[in-house]
Amino acid sequence: MSREITNVIVNHCSPVLLGCKPAALFPLRSDSVFDVLSSLLRPRLNLKVVRRTGSGLLALAFEQKRLEKTLRDREVLSFLAGMGYPKGASLVCLLDHLRGQFLRNEFPHEIGLFLGYPSEDVIGFMRHKGLNYKLSGYW
Repeated sequence: MSREITNVIVNHCSPVLLGCKPAALFPLRSDSVFDVLSSLLRPRLNLKVVRRTGSGLLALAFEQKRLEKTLRDREVLSFLAGMGYPKGASLVCLLDHLRGQFLRNEFPHEIGLFLGYPSEDVIGFMRHKGLNYKLSGYW
């Protein structure tokens, strides 16, 4: 288990811990790994399970104030509202709605907004259904 935890912290959580990204999304094998990560990363980061699968879970690590600031952007708020997210909602409500999106959709691409990707990139990706992109790689 310690190798998985080290991998998650180094490869997924470090950009969030360093303040480069508001959030990170990553798979975990079990609730026990999630619990250990939660205890190690608090109080700096919050963790939320956004999806459960047969092979484990998908977790979101985020720094609350940075994510709140990211989601207060006028263009982001407008786009999320157009997708059915509640207007003027708290971060908790927005994350709960996102979790519901994972239940309704295979993968809700608006999560890119939560992860700090530029809104024009996320919106363009969704409009063009992932086609005709100019660059692909680790953000």
